[in-house]
Amino acid sequence: MSVPCEVIVRRVLPALRAMIARELVEKYGFAQAQVASLLGVTQASVSHYLSAKRGKLVKGICEPEELKLMASEIASKIAQGAAARDEIARMLCRLCSRLKKRLGMQ
Repeated sequence: MSVPCEVIVRRVLPALRAMIARELVEKYGFAQAQVASLLGVTQASVSHYLSAKRGKLVKGICEPEELKLMASEIASKIAQGAAARDEIARMLCRLCSRLKKRLGMQ
């Protein structure tokens, strides 16, 4: 049996990071190393997110459109300089809390 946070961390967070990374690189022109630093992952992880080797969304936990909207919002804040690494972590935690509540995991 998985702990609720574990489900989110293993299945949702990588997909969200992949979406954020893709938007930062493709839309805002960030380098992979910059994205890695901001998201607290390695440059190799960002490369895997961009090539879709990692970060595929597992259906049934959350809606893809909801995750895309959240990723776009976070990427926009990062690009505007309005979200440092600690704020990014807080945004991800808020998303996790909302998902757990909706799924009855809290």
